Amino acid sequence: MFCPNCGSSVDENAEICLHCGVNVLKFNNHVNVAKNDNPNIWVNVLSLCCFPLLGIILYFIWKDTQPKAAKSALIFALCGLALSVIMMIIAFVIGVVAEMMNDSYYY
Repeated sequence: MFCPNCGSSVDENAEICLHCGVNVLKFNNHVNVAKNDNPNIWVNVLSLCCFPLLGIILYFIWKDTQPKAAKSALIFALCGLALSVIMMIIAFVIGVVAEMMNDSYYY
């Protein structure tokens, strides 16, 4: 492999060119991916049920090192946000209907 900046020969596993100091991984689109890049079930459950913001934050933290786990956390977080919005709309509609049934003005 050759350095994209100075053209000197660089080892295949090198991260930085020894001659000019440029990060050769950035140019070769190599990213160090963790070996255990499996979605974490507990992070997904927490992102879905309790803390959707957790999944969004973990996506941005893990997107370079653990892309599969990051994508899974983001998907569950977005589903959790969507479920929260749907539940709030349903609760609002039920509240309006219950108030209409109690108020004699509407019937």
